[in-house]
Amino acid sequence: MKKTLTRAAVGIAAAGAIGASSLVAAPAQAAGPGDLQIIGGVTCTFKLWGPNWSDGPVWQMNRFMGVKNIGGSTMTGVTVTEFGGPTRWVKADKDKKTKTGELKPGQTAILWNDKWKGCWPASISGYTIGQQVENPFNNAGYWQNVKRSQPKP
Repeated sequence: MKKTLTRAAVGIAAAGAIGASSLVAAPAQAAGPGDLQIIGGVTCTFKLWGPNWSDGPVWQMNRFMGVKNIGGSTMTGVTVTEFGGPTRWVKADKDKKTKTGELKPGQTAILWNDKWKGCWPASISGYTIGQQVENPFNNAGYWQNVKRSQPKP
């Protein structure tokens, strides 16, 4: 009985050592695939005197649209297209060491950023696409500055 328990303990210790060494020697997991997400908005703000406008306090409208890589690897060939408008490539960035059309994980590129005097109903919409296969359900978007309110009973 004592020999059986000793052999079992040695077997369990050996199995544990083999398991621990395989965990230490396991190869690193590759990064997840890239995933493009379109971002944007239309806002109206009241601006006081400042560097943007020289003729006094006015309402300003800002439309913006871009793309963010929320995935785990670099996306290439990334463009953003405004519906009814032009297609723009993500610009190269020397600081981040990217080429035209490249978007690293976590990186954001705003390709439309328009400001106007005044505030009126406006919208911006578009889609983004890259060369790699990725989730297409977050690649198109529509934003407006008009709020829809429910009728009062």
